[in-house]
Amino acid sequence: MVSLLFALLAISPEAESLLVSGIEASRFEDYAAARKAYAEAQKLAPDDPAPYFLNGALTFIYMVDFATDSLEVKFNNDLDKALKLADEGIKKNGDNARDYFFIGSVHIFRMVENGWKRNYIKAMSEGLKAIAPLKRAIELDSTLYDAYLAQGGVDYFSGSVSRYIPWAKGTKTVEKGIKEVKLVYEKGRYFKNAAGQAYSFMLKEEGRAYEALAINEEQCRKYPQSRTFRWGLGELYIDLHKYREAIGLYKKLYEDVLQSQPSCYTNIYQIKLNLAQCYHGLGKRELARKYCKEVIANKHRIRRDLGYSDIVKDAEKLLKELGD
Repeated sequence: MVSLLFALLAISPEAESLLVSGIEASRFEDYAAARKAYAEAQKLAPDDPAPYFLNGALTFIYMVDFATDSLEVKFNNDLDKALKLADEGIKKNGDNARDYFFIGSVHIFRMVENGWKRNYIKAMSEGLKAIAPLKRAIELDSTLYDAYLAQGGVDYFSGSVSRYIPWAKGTKTVEKGIKEVKLVYEKGRYFKNAAGQAYSFMLKEEGRAYEALAINEEQCRKYPQSRTFRWGLGELYIDLHKYREAIGLYKKLYEDVLQSQPSCYTNIYQIKLNLAQCYHGLGKRELARKYCKEVIANKHRIRRDLGYSDIVKDAEKLLKELGD
């Protein structure tokens, strides 16, 4: 969700190059290559928050990809280290956009992680903590577009929070958040794709699926091997009743998951639910029933505590609708 390569770099060109290669590897879910690049960057810049922050971000991406919270301690340790180094950077160098950016972005990732675990009150608290440092970063450097990406996440979540917490009061910042993320998607240098993913998600949530589709298709063309972008594209195909396109996508994704994530049952049964929805949309009720029953029979294998509870619930609802 973020970038760190600003106009006034606090790291050497060698360390910067390693960070860029790590970011690129993460787009292909090549976690080993990304982790190695960030570790080498830490050796070259041991007092800089960037390698630690990106390593923490990579850990979170991995946890979501594999539907596991087994690396939560590592995630928190790396973010704690990045936060500590950013605080020290301000004490040593005075106000600067870069360190404020990292402080705010640490809280953003913690907001997202808590939201993923459906700890919405904690997520909101972390989002609120991010506002002041991100605002200060933008005040110090208005061309720091990557800070707008994180700020856009805060504004969007703040504006839509009442959808998830009924008693919470949302603000009128949904459109502001979308515009901020769009700015990064259009002008971001290193994290255009991360901004595009966030922008697409927001558009989809706001009922603008065709606009989101164009963004997702572009990302999948650029990174055809990425599972992350294909998950988003598949959801959009279903929303737009493009069931045949979705079936082709999910069958290929299923093959990739079995090869790269054979024990990630949450992903396996998410795909089966998606296939059930597609076959139901095409009127192939028996196939839809078959996949729904597989999901329900294996509900004990699905990480329903990590934001995936709807997989089983949706399968049960669809099976009931199918008359079984």
